[in-house]
Amino acid sequence: MENPTFQAVRSFPDSLAERGYNCRMRTSAVLICLGIGLCPLFQAQTVSVTADPGPDESISQSYMALDGDCRTLVSKRGDPTETIAACKKIADEADGFAPQSHFITRRAAYVYYTTALIQGKKTQDAVTVGDKAVAVVLFGHDDGSGSSAAYSVRGQAKALAGDLTGADQDLEKAEAHERNALSGPEGQSLNAEYTRVLKGLLNFHAQVLMALGKKSAAGAKLEQANKLSLN
Repeated sequence: MENPTFQAVRSFPDSLAERGYNCRMRTSAVLICLGIGLCPLFQAQTVSVTADPGPDESISQSYMALDGDCRTLVSKRGDPTETIAACKKIADEADGFAPQSHFITRRAAYVYYTTALIQGKKTQDAVTVGDKAVAVVLFGHDDGSGSSAAYSVRGQAKALAGDLTGADQDLEKAEAHERNALSGPEGQSLNAEYTRVLKGLLNFHAQVLMALGKKSAAGAKLEQANKLSLN
């Protein structure tokens, strides 16, 4: 059951799922604040390539089509039943990849499916799929922003499900990964995008901390967010 404390918190990452593919299915991070529209799969985007798939990382056209359907529906925020069904297809396909391959592709699939479940208010299921996204990240093949996406979306799912302590822990890790992304080689070209994500994380985290009764810690997060410039 969704925690009513966070029912109105839709301005923050509805998915931190917006870590998209470019047309050659190489991945990176772009705007991923929950609640803002997600970039469609095949639109031109400003992307920085930080993960270069090996020869076993090929993706079929049918997979790309399913992936595009899921992302488009998530961005439209339409019928949650339809969105969940579409994103489950891509997550099921991702389950079929070898455990030691397609790390970025699998993480992205699970992040989007988690987002769809959140939109459908299936928060416990969202936490379960979020666990899978984080498990892929723990192999260590993702970049900072991709890792942040996994922890961020699971953190939101946990908050909505009532696990505020777990959400606090995940959001802390998400912020650390996003800061690493900002300080990395892509931090300059994608500074505005990464900063917007971090600002959203901090503001949402502050609400979680307030719900936990940690007013001082919440105030510190808000202060950090206010110091971030989006220019």
